[in-house]
Amino acid sequence: MIQQTKVGTLVVLSVLASAIGWSLSQLWPIWFEQGIPVPGGSAVAMVLVTISLLVWTLMTRARLKPGSQAPRLHPLVAARTAALAMSASRVGSLVFGFYFGVALSSIAGANSPAATNRMVISIIAAVASLLTAAIALWLERICRLPQPPGKPDVRNGSSA
Repeated sequence: MIQQTKVGTLVVLSVLASAIGWSLSQLWPIWFEQGIPVPGGSAVAMVLVTISLLVWTLMTRARLKPGSQAPRLHPLVAARTAALAMSASRVGSLVFGFYFGVALSSIAGANSPAATNRMVISIIAAVASLLTAAIALWLERICRLPQPPGKPDVRNGSSA
């Protein structure tokens, strides 16, 4: 049985990715004599992923809501959606951590236009990634199956 994503796991992933992002930002100028490149397309891509996941979440919620007029979601599609949500939460937390680390590293050199640009793009990408992780957690909870009556709830050890 697949376990629900724990927020603590996502926090640990974010902290590790932040350390990697900050470290690479510090080492990049030593290795290549320029600041770490942060393309604007990365922020745009994360915003598009966030919007797409939000739309999919709202559509899924409408189709799984009891008493909804919308056609029910096929169980296989719901399972695949839950898997998508689990992966999106992990990727979102990793990307958030990386760009957060890059943004933190860029604060020191924010007096140059390149560092300011790098910091702004990193912040946009980090916020979009954080939203992606939050929406993915929401989507995962929407796709959760209710426990059958009379069966013990294995999530917290109590009876239903």
